[in-house]
Amino acid sequence: MNFDFIEVFTRAAKITWKYKVLWVFGILASCGRGSGGNSNYQGNQSGSGIAENPLDPEMTRQAEAFFEQLGNWFKQNTWVIYAAIALFILLIVLQTFLNIVGAAGLARGVVRVEGGAESLPFGELFSESLRYFWRLLGAGLIIWLPFFVIFVLIFVAMMIAVFSDAGNSPAMGGAFLLVIISMCCCMLPFSIVLGLYSQQVNRSITVEDRGVIDSLARGWQVFSKNIVILLIVAVVIFIGGFLVGVIIALPVILLMVPLMESFVRGNITSWQPFMAVGVFILCYSPLAWLISGILTTFTESVWTLTYLRLIKPKEETPVFIEANA
Repeated sequence: MNFDFIEVFTRAAKITWKYKVLWVFGILASCGRGSGGNSNYQGNQSGSGIAENPLDPEMTRQAEAFFEQLGNWFKQNTWVIYAAIALFILLIVLQTFLNIVGAAGLARGVVRVEGGAESLPFGELFSESLRYFWRLLGAGLIIWLPFFVIFVLIFVAMMIAVFSDAGNSPAMGGAFLLVIISMCCCMLPFSIVLGLYSQQVNRSITVEDRGVIDSLARGWQVFSKNIVILLIVAVVIFIGGFLVGVIIALPVILLMVPLMESFVRGNITSWQPFMAVGVFILCYSPLAWLISGILTTFTESVWTLTYLRLIKPKEETPVFIEANA
């Protein structure tokens, strides 16, 4: 295995820092991606000193009045529900578009830099990335749609097991639920492998300008021959991304954990602490989004550089022919 991992990660860091225009594409590509540092806090509901209803009576009255007014308003303005559904669908479409265009722009930017470009004009790079949108979307649907359908079927089967007559029997319901959980656990490594393969397919489109079908074959060729290298790169990126994600979420965690602990213990008597934390999260979100975009720029650059190094033709060893006397 002759692959210089340090050179790839160092080169990606230099590109990320020097060409800051790629940060914009990193922010676009980070749409819909997790920061990698989510933390769920669960308070202990057992023990002394914890009230059954942590809400103050006045807070309960205010919450009930608010939701009652909100429900009445929705009844009088039913069009808002349909508008919200349409807006939700529109946001999903926009998010998908920005994610694909951002990832394509990052890949093309790295290719240009490796080709000797000294500057990366945003307009040219954005226009160039649009050329790959439909091919990347088509390849993504071919790769991930069957996996998504299987996941939905497992989820539906789980719901049937819970709410059907079989779920009333502890033995049958437990056994069926155990089988479903085992299937979900088996899907995790499969999704990891599928993700690595998808990375190579996307690079074959954006780096080598191949078609959808051709990129599927080319991606499999690169993936199958270099699976160990790709796994090592993925592990390093995952660990680094997880640590950075925790750092990004740390300010919010440090505020939410004491707040939720005080709330569970019934020590909060007004909504002002929640409003203050909400305002902080709203103000902190642009900074977190920027850091996440820079991280995405770095990771996508690593994947593109890895692909470029893997498809680079190996230098032919000179053959010396012994001359006859």
